[in-house]
Amino acid sequence: MRDSLRSLKPYRPPEAEGLALHRNTNRWGMNPAAQEMARLFAEIDLSGYPDSEATALRRALAARYGLQPENFLVANGSNEVFDLVFKTFLNPGDAVVFPSPSYGMYRHYALVNAARPVEVPLDADFDLNADAILSVDAELIVLCTPNNPTGNTLSVGSVEAVLRSGRPVVIDEAYGEFAGDDWIERVGEFPNLLVTRTFSKAYGLAGLRVGYLAARPGLIEQIERARLPYNLNALSQALATAALNEQAFMRDYVELIRRERLRWAQALSRRRFRVWPSQANFLLAAVPQGLDRDILVRQLADRRILVRSAGPHPRLQRCVRITVGTPADLEALLAALDEVLPCR
Repeated sequence: MRDSLRSLKPYRPPEAEGLALHRNTNRWGMNPAAQEMARLFAEIDLSGYPDSEATALRRALAARYGLQPENFLVANGSNEVFDLVFKTFLNPGDAVVFPSPSYGMYRHYALVNAARPVEVPLDADFDLNADAILSVDAELIVLCTPNNPTGNTLSVGSVEAVLRSGRPVVIDEAYGEFAGDDWIERVGEFPNLLVTRTFSKAYGLAGLRVGYLAARPGLIEQIERARLPYNLNALSQALATAALNEQAFMRDYVELIRRERLRWAQALSRRRFRVWPSQANFLLAAVPQGLDRDILVRQLADRRILVRSAGPHPRLQRCVRITVGTPADLEALLAALDEVLPCR
C-alpha cells in the first residue's frame, strides 16, 4: 500500500433515516428536469459509449456563463474534478495548501495522490489570511467560498491577492449560487484560476453526480490529459444539460434559502445556539453551553432529525452544521430541539 494511504480510512458518509439536514442537498425537491428522464433515456443508445467530450453539456455551460465550451471540463461530481486537478498539478511529495477549517476532502485528495497537505488557519472571522497562504511553498492552492463548514464567503480582496501570486488556484464554489459571487466569470481575467461547481446543491441533482470545472482553455487541456475517457455517463450528461434550462427552479430555491436562512438563524439563537453568518444553504452553530454536541446530534437522530457534527477541529468542537430547508423542515427541527434541550 502507498504510504500516504496508511493513515486514511475509506470515506463512508453517515447513513440514517430521517429529515436530511446533514447533507446540504436541495430541500426544495428534485429538479424538474428529472421529469424528462424517461424521454431522454429512450433517446439514448446504451449499446454505445457516451460522448466522451460531453459536447452538449459543455456548450450549455458556456451559454450559461458567457464563455466557450473549451473553458469547461465535466466529471463524475466535483470529487472527480478535484482528483483530476490534484493528479495534474502535484507530483508525489508536492505541497497543496488550503485554509482550515474547510472541506475535509481536500486532505484526502492530497494523500490519495501522494501529495503533502498543508493547512493554514482562517482568521478570527473565518476569513482568508492571504499572506499566510502565500508563505507556504505549495504547487497548488485550494480555497472554498462560501466555505464549508463555516458558511461565509472569503473576502474578494484576499482571494485576489492569492490569485496574483500566479500559482494555480482552485476556487471551490459548490455553494456559489447561494452567495451571488461568481468567480467563474473571472476565469478570463486570471490565467491561473480554476473554479469548480456542482449540480448537487442548488440544482437539486445530487444523485446524478455531475460536477464541472471552468478555467482558461490551456488549463483545461492540461487536466484533460488525466481524465479517463467516458467518465460521465450519457444520462447524466443529458439530464444536467436539461437542468441548465431550469433556471427558474434554481433561482426560486436560492431565494428560498436566502429568505429562510435568517429565520433559521434567529430560531436557533433563541434556543441559545451561537450561529455564524452564512452565505451558503447551511448554518454553522455552536450548541448551548453545557451541552455535549455529539449527544445532541444523537438525540436529534433518535427523533429522525439528522444534523451533522462539524468535526474535531479545535474551533468547531461544539459546532453542528445544519442544512437550511423549507419552513416545514424548520418546524420539525424546532419541535425536536424543544424536546431535548433543557428548559429555556
